[in-house]
Amino acid sequence: MRLLPLASLLLTAVAAGQTLPNLIGPTRNSPLIAQVSHATCTPLSTCGPIALPPSTTFYWAGGSAWSSSDNSLWVTTGQQLARLPVPGCTPACGPIPCPKSSATAEATGMDMHDGLNQLFIIDSAGWITSATNACSPVIQNQWNTGLALSGFTATSAITIDELRGLVFYTTCNFATGAGMLYVAPLSNPGAWFQSTPLADCFTNPTLVTGIACDAGGARLFWTNGRGTMRWNYTYNPAGPSVSYTPGPCCIQVAPFTDPFTDLSIRWGGATSVGTPCANGACAPCPMSHSLRNAPLLGATLQLGLDLAQPGTLALCTVDIGACAVSGPLIAPFCGQFLIPMSSAMLVLGPNIPVGGSPCLASTTWLLPLPGNPIFAGTPLTSQCFSLCSPSGTAVSNCLSYVLQ
Repeated sequence: MRLLPLASLLLTAVAAGQTLPNLIGPTRNSPLIAQVSHATCTPLSTCGPIALPPSTTFYWAGGSAWSSSDNSLWVTTGQQLARLPVPGCTPACGPIPCPKSSATAEATGMDMHDGLNQLFIIDSAGWITSATNACSPVIQNQWNTGLALSGFTATSAITIDELRGLVFYTTCNFATGAGMLYVAPLSNPGAWFQSTPLADCFTNPTLVTGIACDAGGARLFWTNGRGTMRWNYTYNPAGPSVSYTPGPCCIQVAPFTDPFTDLSIRWGGATSVGTPCANGACAPCPMSHSLRNAPLLGATLQLGLDLAQPGTLALCTVDIGACAVSGPLIAPFCGQFLIPMSSAMLVLGPNIPVGGSPCLASTTWLLPLPGNPIFAGTPLTSQCFSLCSPSGTAVSNCLSYVLQ
């Protein structure tokens, strides 16, 4: 693998196109999976009822975590757990028992640690459990927050900032409707160092049933079941302390009479430009380049190539900027170079696609992304090229996406 200094350049170009991130979460009664745009306060698509029983009689039960590696949402209603591809929502895993501290505890929130590829689950006994993102999840570690169920006050949600090493979680008094936000170091999630009352759009104390973190933007999104709120935050590691700035809120975006039990971020993906081509000894394969997971800072980006000719030498180029609609033809390649071809361009490979002939081979390049929020919003492009023996080339589509 040859890596040129991508990290040495900061964002100077116009942001690349990508599919937009949305908020997504399970609802309590049907239950459904519902998506919303917080930016426009617009309810989007729903799917379901999902193959899980409704949440228990406890209002605090339920959670979700977005898995970008397979475009699916892990959902729990407190005791059972399932992984549901979106769209579709037909279980790809489960229902199975949800990992937690005890059989009597109810899972009250979930999030995905994308760098570790692990689920983090908080339960009503006040414990946080980490488990593998697998079917079935295997418990890796557990931490006690000391926030066990007391009367009608229970934990209600959890989310992670991998870039700053923080864990946020909430409790809620479901009798009075007062929510509290806690923050702890990711190195010891049970040892919270700060608590802050939550307020709704009108600065009143409010319920909190779900929370999601956009670490790149230093923003928390949370829900009282009906609407969604956004708080920006600033972390001072010397304190340690976190300061919050309330942002815009949406009063009602969940389905009526069916409130959210948690909230996750369905990360934005890539947009595609161009069509594949081949010449010479290369078979006319419909070579398709795609992202196998979301471009999240601190994680390893998986750049995929499918429907390729097996046994060829495949390269993947990555650059800063957006794909062009048209670009130069460079001999001997059959198609246009749609990447910007800047001095920051890097080349991954060569890989050898493996699979059936003539056009069923695949390969994946791994690109570790920096765990620094300064790169959030950086636009990237990638395009793949294959060399066939004795002479021939193939060129894929070009992808544009943004580091998140």
